[in-house]
This record gives sequence, C-alpha cells and structure tokens, in this order.
Amino acid sequence: MATKNNRPVPARAVHPGEILREELLERGIKQKDFAQQIGVQATHLNEFIKGKRDLNEDLAMKLEKSLGIPFKTWMSLHSGYVYDCKAIEERETKEEQTLAYEAECDKIFNIKLLYKILKIVVSNCVERVEKLKSLFSFDLLSAPELKMQVAGLYKLSDKVQIDDRNLQTWLLLNWIKTSQIHIQNEYVKGNALIAAQSIASMANNRTLSIERIKECLSNNGIAYIELEKLEKVPVDAYSTFANGHPVITVTYRYNDMDKLAFDILHELCHIDKHLTAEKQSFISIEGSIYSNDPREKEANEFAKECLIPNKIWNKILKRGCNNLTPFSIVKAIALEAELNGISPSIAISRFKHDTNWYKTSEFKSPKIS
Repeated sequence: MATKNNRPVPARAVHPGEILREELLERGIKQKDFAQQIGVQATHLNEFIKGKRDLNEDLAMKLEKSLGIPFKTWMSLHSGYVYDCKAIEERETKEEQTLAYEAECDKIFNIKLLYKILKIVVSNCVERVEKLKSLFSFDLLSAPELKMQVAGLYKLSDKVQIDDRNLQTWLLLNWIKTSQIHIQNEYVKGNALIAAQSIASMANNRTLSIERIKECLSNNGIAYIELEKLEKVPVDAYSTFANGHPVITVTYRYNDMDKLAFDILHELCHIDKHLTAEKQSFISIEGSIYSNDPREKEANEFAKECLIPNKIWNKILKRGCNNLTPFSIVKAIALEAELNGISPSIAISRFKHDTNWYKTSEFKSPKIS
C-alpha cells in the first residue's frame, strides 16, 4: 500500500526519538549527560527517546546545536512519523474491513476455493480482495446477480448432496466466463431448434465431438462454456443469456457423450421456449426433484424426442424377442435402433432410464472427445 504522494507505508512508524537514541549510542553519549548538556530534564528526554513525548521546535533547535543535525531534518522526521502513524492506522482499518468483507463472502461462497481457481495468490488481503472485486461488475454481497435466478428452481433429493457455497462459487465462475464471451453470429428465434436437430443427428451417427458441438452452437449464435466440476456441485448444465447471446455451460462430471448430448438438448429447449426477461437462467442438477416446474419436464421430453422421436421409439419397442430376459431385450432394442438410424447406446440408455434397470454394461455411450 502507498499513500497519495507515493510515500510507502512502513510496517511501523519510526519516532525521531529512536533516531536520537541510535545517534547517542553511536557517539558514546549517555542520555543523562546529554540531557544536562542541552538543558532538558533527563526524564523528559527519556520519554522522547521512548516515543512517549513528541518533538517540538525548541528541542529540534537544541538537537541541531548539540549534534549538528539540521533543525529541518528533525522536524521532517517528526512530520514523517505523524504521517506514517495515520497511514498505518488507515491501513489497519482497511485491512480489518477487508477481512470482515472476506468473512461475509465466505458465508456465501467458498472464498478459498475461489481464490485457488482464479489463481489469486496475493498474501495482502486488501490487494487480494481488490483483485477479486475487479472481476465482477456487481457487489458480491448485495447485488441481485448473486441470486443467479436459481433459488427455488430445485429442491434437493435424498441421494444427491449439494454444497450451497460451492454451488454459488460455481455460478460466480460461470458469470466470469459468460461475461467474456464473444460470438459473431446473431441468435434469432428458432436457432436453438436447428442446433438441437443437428446435435441429435450427430449423436445418433456417433460423430459428435466437443469441437462439433461448439461449431454447431456458434453457427447458431449460441455460446458454449466448459467449467470444472466442484465438490458436491452436481451441475450437469446451465443455460442463460449474456451479451445478447444464449449461453450453455456444461461440466464434464461423467465421461459420457450421450449424456452430454442430452444435457445440451435439454438446455436448448430452455433457450428456445423458456428464457425470458423475467427468467434468464436454468440449471440442471443431477438427481434433483424440480420444484413443480413443468418447464423442466418439457425440456426433458424435448431432449428425448430429439434423440429418439416417439414414433421411432415405439417402433423399436415393438420389435419381437424370443427370449424375454432383460439382456435379450436389450440386444433386440439395440439391433432395431441401429436399423432405424438410432445409436444403440442412446436407445439402451433410454431403456434403462424408463425401466430403472441398469444391470447391463453393454452398448456403452462413447467417451467425450
């Protein structure tokens, strides 16, 4: 920290009495003898040397005459001491306020984790917080952006644990990335549906990749963001608007391309049908029971229909099977799916979900690439 005149604030202020003490020691002069020499009471001189008494002009003149150190030097040392005392007091007050601010932030976010991910390693708390604040256009403690319009959208299931502080940290990291996006292509109504059909087609053809997803979305004016997974933050996908463009944020918590395709299609439905001025974001939490929000069910049905139209799914299910064991049914469904242009892994994944039967490991989804 530096003052307005660029005078650095020291760790502590040095009283001119300390300078005098060092000078007397260097010259081998005893304090008692020096007090008598300049006509000052020994107790008063001792109090000055200990920093308990301020320098005045009279004493400064006596020190100049006796030691040869100019009057202006002593007065400058005194004014510097007074200045430093006030600057240190201001710094300590600011540090206390900053530490209190950090403590309040830590009630909402995982502040240590946030610093770690953002690589803010400054030890000085004031500089550290200033770096953090510079990343946001709103106050972390009071701005409406904090709510991210997620509160109330979901309620926890018994099977999934969510750390609210880590979730808010994840959302802050997402805000930083969304604020930096730059998409050249304009988004117009209907583009999300075009992108959905293209992504579903690539998923069923088993040609889907991260680069193709990004290209497809970008061509339709939609941004794509990847965030690292945080502990007890089971977020699969998140959709919102930023800088006039829809944005889909994903977390690769599972190395499963079919699941990723489903999550993106789910968010594309929100973008096309549900994002409005009043409702500007949707989040998908694994295992969550959405709080009576029909839009979530609609997004799920949309994703299922894109990947396997119901007409084709019914046709697949009607395929005959001589052996009615689940394993034989799985193989029959996979074969019929292939004949109808549907990826076997996508068909089997839907069968598992619909029947709540997950005992087979055949026809696994492709890995994310």
